[in-house]
Amino acid sequence: MFYFHEFLERVGIKPNETKLLRHNPRDFQYWIGRDLDKFGCYASFQKKTPSPYARSNLASHFLPGPNTSEGSPTAIYIGTTRVLDSWNWDGRRLPLIYHDDIIERQLKRDFDGIEAFDLEWLDVGNEYSERIVIDWGSGTRAWFQWADRNPKELVELSFEKQDVEFPGFSRFVGQTSDLPSWPHSWINILSSVKGIYLLVADNGDQYVGSATGHEGFIGRWNSYYSNGHGGNILLKKHMHKNYKVSILEVVSDDMSIGEIIGRENFWKDKLGSRAHGLNAN
Repeated sequence: MFYFHEFLERVGIKPNETKLLRHNPRDFQYWIGRDLDKFGCYASFQKKTPSPYARSNLASHFLPGPNTSEGSPTAIYIGTTRVLDSWNWDGRRLPLIYHDDIIERQLKRDFDGIEAFDLEWLDVGNEYSERIVIDWGSGTRAWFQWADRNPKELVELSFEKQDVEFPGFSRFVGQTSDLPSWPHSWINILSSVKGIYLLVADNGDQYVGSATGHEGFIGRWNSYYSNGHGGNILLKKHMHKNYKVSILEVVSDDMSIGEIIGRENFWKDKLGSRAHGLNAN
């Protein structure tokens, strides 16, 4: 067995100064495109109590991965940041790692109880980003832990990351529960286009939806991975945890949201997802 704290020691990072942070599944949206600035800026804002960076100089960041064959939750290594400074977020002083979308989002939220941090991505160990998967073990609610006190076994160490060729929009089929492990070339492709998609639950229930946001299909599907319903009333009611997802139609860049919704309604009528599925309107 080989443990993550041993990996840290080998690359020159002190485990007794390092927190391990397994971020929320919905935080995957900030890593789309391997955007270190976007994810780092997002990670620069945390609730003050309890603070995941408290008393630590370093933080190794992870995103949730698929469960092991034994059902244990895993975590995918993103990289390690140094914690340089912290202050009560007031909307005036900006963090060292800056991203326009994240700052705009934070300025719209309540500042009370929020702490801001100056973080710095370390170059050391960065070549292993997305190549290390650890067994997080029980207690996923304890999303930040000390590296030296909580040994995490490596369940995958890939030195040569090779993306599988994207099958094409018409042949693409995936599971929302596996979204974090999709090849990043696929993520980039699917986040660059908008259109109409189909969700199929394990019992055969169907739901037709549309992706109209700037992160395309991935931006929409990430919400199903995060909470299983994406804010939809009937999906909340049926409480499905996983869906088979496929693409019904890719739309052109100049198509308006109203036109996309029109195509969505066409597919709802064609598949009968209102009468015999999970579409309420």
